[in-house]
Amino acid sequence: MEEFLAKFKELLEKKNSVLCIGLDPAVPGQRRDNVIPNRYIDDFKGDRNEARLKFCFDIVDQTAKFAIAAKPNEQYLRGFDHDDHKRLTKYIQEHGLLSIYDCKLGDIGDSAESNLFWMHEWGYDAITVHTQPGNLEQVVNIARSYSPPIGVIALTLMSNQEAIKYMKESTHHEKPVYLCIAEDIRRTGADGCVVGATGHVTEEDIKSIRTECGEDKLFLIPGVGAQKGDPEKAIKAGGKNVLINVGRDIIYSPNPKDRAEYYFKIFGDLMNIYRK
Repeated sequence: MEEFLAKFKELLEKKNSVLCIGLDPAVPGQRRDNVIPNRYIDDFKGDRNEARLKFCFDIVDQTAKFAIAAKPNEQYLRGFDHDDHKRLTKYIQEHGLLSIYDCKLGDIGDSAESNLFWMHEWGYDAITVHTQPGNLEQVVNIARSYSPPIGVIALTLMSNQEAIKYMKESTHHEKPVYLCIAEDIRRTGADGCVVGATGHVTEEDIKSIRTECGEDKLFLIPGVGAQKGDPEKAIKAGGKNVLINVGRDIIYSPNPKDRAEYYFKIFGDLMNIYRK
């Protein structure tokens, strides 16, 4: 078993949790709702990097008991430097969580190699990867060359509605693209898939991906929470090795600890039903 998957499965058994906390620290003015409180900006005299880091640290403090992973989103970490990333991954890991960098890496060989170099330097346990450039095998091989190796989780059938056009309705040799990606995940030895839990992703879709890529692969499942995805569908169809990401509905709630515990209990009840 590859190192990242081994760590995931160990935590899954130890904590009986499939919760991943999505770290999306939007700053005031970035959007209307779901932004970090102004007090973080004020406390650090306008330093938005320090403010976002402290917000992430506080969320990890409040939710680590109920989760097994945290997923910082690159789009919300713009401006972070080398030390910021290292501090974040260290904090996540010191709290007993896996750190998954949601960077959606998608580039040709040399550029992908450069990205992976820095992601290893920063200390992330795993990353998300776009398969459109067609070099998933190369990315996996580079990621595995590091010590410790970087886990590779490939976007397979995403939670956004637009994914229907490019991943579900589009075909390659008469096979839906999302199943071709799942086949490549098995063939290349990637660690897992990103599979949405929202309405356009059916239970049969999830089962088909699982059949195609194999029982051992990790399913990272976004869309539960603010996007109203269905965790029951994900757990019922996804098999044992699922990791359900919840972001905004936890981190911007009045009490992130209580909200994380709420999802922990829901997911636990569903696992008890469907994993007997």
